Amino acid sequence: MKKEVNCTNSSVILSYIKTHAKDRLDALIKDLDPEIDAHPDPEAFLTDPNNWISSAVSSKLYQRAKRILDDENAPFHMAKFAIEKTNLGFKGIIVRIFSSFETALRNAQRINAKWNRTKIVDLVKQESDSAIVRLHWNPEMEVTKDVCLYNQGIYTFMPTLWGRAPLRLTETTCYFDGAPYCEYHLQWVERKKIFSFLGDFFRSKSVLLETIKEIEHDKELIEQKYEEVNRLNIELNRKIKQLTAIQETGKAILSVLDLEQLLTVIMSLLANVCRIQRATIMLVNEEEKSLEYIYGMGYGGDVPEEIKNYRVPLNRLSNILARVANTGQSEYVPEVKHSSLRKGNVLLSRANPTSVYVVPLITRSKVIGIIATDAVEKHGVPEETRQTLDVFAPQIAIAIQNARLYQDLQKRMEELNQSRALLSRAEKLSFLGNIAARLAHEIKNPLTAIGTFIQMLPKKFDDPEFRNEFYHIALEETNRVNNLITELLDLSKTKESHFELNNLHELIEKMVRLVTPQSKGKKITIATHFDPSIQEIRIDSEKMKQVILNLLSNAIEFTPENGRIDITTRLRQPKGKPEIVQIKIQDTGIGIPKSNLDMIFDPYFTTKYKSAMHNGTGLGLFIAHQNMQDHGGSIEVESIVNKGTTFTLTLPSRKEERTAPASSQWEKDQNRPS
Repeated sequence: MKKEVNCTNSSVILSYIKTHAKDRLDALIKDLDPEIDAHPDPEAFLTDPNNWISSAVSSKLYQRAKRILDDENAPFHMAKFAIEKTNLGFKGIIVRIFSSFETALRNAQRINAKWNRTKIVDLVKQESDSAIVRLHWNPEMEVTKDVCLYNQGIYTFMPTLWGRAPLRLTETTCYFDGAPYCEYHLQWVERKKIFSFLGDFFRSKSVLLETIKEIEHDKELIEQKYEEVNRLNIELNRKIKQLTAIQETGKAILSVLDLEQLLTVIMSLLANVCRIQRATIMLVNEEEKSLEYIYGMGYGGDVPEEIKNYRVPLNRLSNILARVANTGQSEYVPEVKHSSLRKGNVLLSRANPTSVYVVPLITRSKVIGIIATDAVEKHGVPEETRQTLDVFAPQIAIAIQNARLYQDLQKRMEELNQSRALLSRAEKLSFLGNIAARLAHEIKNPLTAIGTFIQMLPKKFDDPEFRNEFYHIALEETNRVNNLITELLDLSKTKESHFELNNLHELIEKMVRLVTPQSKGKKITIATHFDPSIQEIRIDSEKMKQVILNLLSNAIEFTPENGRIDITTRLRQPKGKPEIVQIKIQDTGIGIPKSNLDMIFDPYFTTKYKSAMHNGTGLGLFIAHQNMQDHGGSIEVESIVNKGTTFTLTLPSRKEERTAPASSQWEKDQNRPS
């Protein structure tokens, strides 16, 4: 609401109505303005000279007063009433400051500015017995002809403040009739100097007494205001402390996820913040459709078992606890003794309270429980406590719900861990069974070939062709069994990683030289393209050699004669991530069918049975994948049938010390006692 008119003006209107139509005062001030309507005492607000109202509210008061009194000239009469019948600030202030009506007239704008901002007073002309005054109204403010009438009355009867007769006022132009301003021509009887002197002399004593009286009255008002302001400050400080406590406690309880600990914290906070001596929390049991006790305090030691075992069916609406849980609305019983509550109820019989207050715990528009508190004093549960608990209850509900969800999550995690343990054991048994089956199959075939050779050897010992052919077959199959056992031993052993600074390019060159006899035998060109910015990086050289050697051996095996293998390294910096080193091994071999790409890193998956060497075990790429994971890296593959395959190795470009990564789940399973 805008501050345009001082409440001294509205005080005149209210006083006039109280004098002439007291029973209609409510009709004057009811539904006047939202801000005034919300005030606990609208009449006190409108009569306090320290307050201001808008010009719209002031105009509304004049209009209502005219209707109540059925008098179109009521504003004019109110002005006379203000000067002649009441003090209302006019008489004391003006008479104390100005010694005569003429002096007051010369200061008309000063007087006007004290009580309103709707106009500017312009004294156009002043003589010993006459004057011309113009009122320039603010066009942005809502003023009406009623305000003009009121001002005419003020000017007409102002001389009476000095014991003189009212003047004659003529309005020559009016703003409310379309003129740019209101112009008043004032005419009064000039006083002789001797009478003026005598009047001032005899009036001084009465003015002095009246001034003292006004000062005493103002002193009382100031003392009342001071006490009220002091009381409001104390109340405000208490509210601020209370709200701060609620905010801090809200943070505190929302950070606690253990339900038992949370309930202890909540009860402590209820005692300190809400000043609650005894309280009980009950939560909804969805399965049983009832409220069940979960926590309580203030029972003089341990909570009795009969209260801990207390249950309330949700459909028992005669019970206040169940009713609050169903409606979601707080309920207060100020006098238990004269209420309809069943006095034999375990909570009432145990606690014997004088009053009871029950608040719902609501989160996500759902009631999850209630808090019940009571008082044994005669005055009952204080309103302040009830209000604070109402504010605090939603935070308690959220905290309890979070704790219950966390408790449920922990339970599910335990179940999941148990399931994982069972699954891990099942996988271990399956893995061992698979190993046994593969060993039986892979070793049986070579042994069959060698056994056949041994059986036929006595008969064909003198056949050079037989001896030569089966010599090579026996040697090849023996090597195959040896390779299988070696890889199985590598797989079953848990090798700890040993990371040291190594020159990656030198390591790759060594592996290239190692496979040179095989590559030259097939006339395969191996070309290297090294990024010079890659210096030493921290790797496990043995595991890295195993990866490179396996990939080069596979590339040579599946690349036709006169083919090509390219090895490329480069240093990369992904956006927002640490530097990485990439190694690409690209061949021009037969490629891998798309249907097999997702399985090549699985143990025992192999296509080498189609090759001439007959020595595939399906463990090489599986071990390579494990070794790259131990480095905190990865291995990826891209392939096009009859065009070639590219394996991409990615490694962190770390140079600082690092610990070996944790053993894989499979490795842990191999070392776990059965």
